Amino acid sequence: MQKHSDPQRAQSGLPLLTSLIIGLLFFGSYLVVERLSDKELPSLGMALAFLCAYALLATLAFLLFQLKSHKQRSEQVMLETLNTKMHNLFKYNVDLPYALADESGRVRVVNAALQDLLGIRDPFFRGTIADITTGVTLQAIIDVSSPMREHTVDLSHTNDGAGNDTVEEREDAARERGLTVYLPNGYRYTARSYEVLLKDRMNYLVTFTDVTAFLELKEKNERDMPAVAYINVDNLQELTQHTGSDYREAARQVDDVLTHFAASVGGMLHEYDRDRYILLFSQEMLLQSEQNNFEKLLDGIRNIRLGEYSIPVTVSAGISMADTTMEERAHDAQTALDMALQRGGDQVAVRRKEGITYYGGQTRPHQRRSTVQSRVVANHLLSHITASDNLLIMGHKNPDFDSIGSCLGLAQLGLLSRVPTHIVMDLNNVNFRTATERLMANPIYRDMFIPSHRGMDKIKPGTLLIISDANNFRIIEAPDVAENVRQISGKIAIVDHHRQTEEYNFKPIFNYIDPSASSASELVCEMLEQCDTGGEGENNKLVSDELASVILSGIVLDTNNFTRNTGSRTLDAARYLFGKGANTEYVHSFFNEDYADYVCERSFSGCTLLHGNSVGLTWSEGTGRGAEDRIAAAKEADKLLNVKGVHASFALIKVGDAIHISGRSDGTINVQLVLERLGGGGRFDTAGAALQGTTVAKAKDDLIGAIDAVLAEVNS
Repeated sequence: MQKHSDPQRAQSGLPLLTSLIIGLLFFGSYLVVERLSDKELPSLGMALAFLCAYALLATLAFLLFQLKSHKQRSEQVMLETLNTKMHNLFKYNVDLPYALADESGRVRVVNAALQDLLGIRDPFFRGTIADITTGVTLQAIIDVSSPMREHTVDLSHTNDGAGNDTVEEREDAARERGLTVYLPNGYRYTARSYEVLLKDRMNYLVTFTDVTAFLELKEKNERDMPAVAYINVDNLQELTQHTGSDYREAARQVDDVLTHFAASVGGMLHEYDRDRYILLFSQEMLLQSEQNNFEKLLDGIRNIRLGEYSIPVTVSAGISMADTTMEERAHDAQTALDMALQRGGDQVAVRRKEGITYYGGQTRPHQRRSTVQSRVVANHLLSHITASDNLLIMGHKNPDFDSIGSCLGLAQLGLLSRVPTHIVMDLNNVNFRTATERLMANPIYRDMFIPSHRGMDKIKPGTLLIISDANNFRIIEAPDVAENVRQISGKIAIVDHHRQTEEYNFKPIFNYIDPSASSASELVCEMLEQCDTGGEGENNKLVSDELASVILSGIVLDTNNFTRNTGSRTLDAARYLFGKGANTEYVHSFFNEDYADYVCERSFSGCTLLHGNSVGLTWSEGTGRGAEDRIAAAKEADKLLNVKGVHASFALIKVGDAIHISGRSDGTINVQLVLERLGGGGRFDTAGAALQGTTVAKAKDDLIGAIDAVLAEVNS
């Protein structure tokens, strides 16, 4: 009470102080007038005149202060009465449930609306906020409502301020800041907290807004919102030509499967081009299809088999369920389809705002080659090279012969276009020194290879960067060079045969990824063949015999000497290189191992077979040679795959602080899916991964878990 009476006491003393000041002024004026006056005036009369004037002014001032004080007291009484009535109205009549709790979450009082929801008649609820919200604590509500905490509420004052936002914007913002909770009646409410000062102690007013109908409507709209799917039959035309099957009959079977799938999800299917469809269906049915891993779609198409060897037909689909416009959703679905195709097909890619999820991918990609397609691809890339100021090429870190050979092949396109060309490479790598020993006698190639720090100096606004034999930017030779090219020129092209595992944060001007190819060198060979003039002169010789041998070594490496993932397309590329003077004896010398390699391979002392001896594992603690130990692991995986009955092999080796895993397959088991679960990637039959900060034993257990999970999905 003392705090409230002090202002009143000070206000009542103000008229007395004012009267005293006026009196002093009149007294001083009287003395001045009496001293300066020329006439003999009776001092008593003058004094009475001044006294009367003073009394009149003092009385007038006192009355004015009294009127003002009376008005203020009346307004204060009115505000206190209004505040009490509004508090009672809010507490007992307004249908907004709320509870007042202390800092510990203990409820001090609940209003009538919340009493009705809780089924009680006592405003003094004996419990905590968590008891009301079925487990949600007060602190959780405070954390979500933190943007409101800057507006502290004092119950002794009213606040009639209003913001500039619309009612809908304020409601949406408040709903976003609130926390959705369940009350005992089973309905959902948005709980929001407000700080309340009571006797210098912090309390919290927690309000509950019924949002059940709103959330149900929102969920219904989300369920009914159409997902856009682009569906592409991967290999129907190639299979019918290869097996001699009737295309029309096969296409009819595919159409029947797709029609039944569309009917099962209540969708609309339309074939907009040959072997290409668009499907619109609800997101609710999409979620159900994801739970079943799209078995009706993928397995239904895969059961269509053609030819003497019953080669399965496969299908790929890209689906978008992003909460965007139909135009953007269709674009995202097409992007997801491109990702599915670049990963080898026979899978469904579902794109959401947080990323892409893949289903399927259990079938080995069927090799397909079209001379027209190769010519179009080669001319497209050549046009980008010709339009560039200079060309930079790079492969992946710790380059193998496929990376080196494909980079050299792409460099020939730069020389053909008379564009300054350089290859960013680790010049100390043993594979690089082996493959380019003869090429270095030529001044063109001697000056072509540069380290990464010199690559930074070559970047210009018109620079084109081609990345070969890799599409994961974490493993390329010089990520800093690629990032600077992206920022300065924005011209990056990709040529690869590995599955694309993630989206880029930019749009490549040329993205040629074909997982059905045996190697990146094979893809480059097809381009070189389409660009070769065929002239006999030295100036017209696009591929020399030494260069042909290096490119051939890349194909030999990735096909394990033409024993794995080899088809007519691979043999055609080799035929072209042999026609250019490739020497098999020279290529074979690349793979001769030294004594240190022999010792490292002997260090793989552990070995085990899993899943009916169909999967082999071998491991080693390494010899401390870094990248060369990784090469030894790849060789061990190849050797283990030659064991009778083994369809997939994995070799683990410790390199520095990481455990590197090399996976190989004869095409029966998808090792790329296995190592994707461990953060790696690659191809259906060749993949790798690196596990940081672990041990060989722990990495082996993680690998076995990934193998079990993938094979369980296949068997299911």
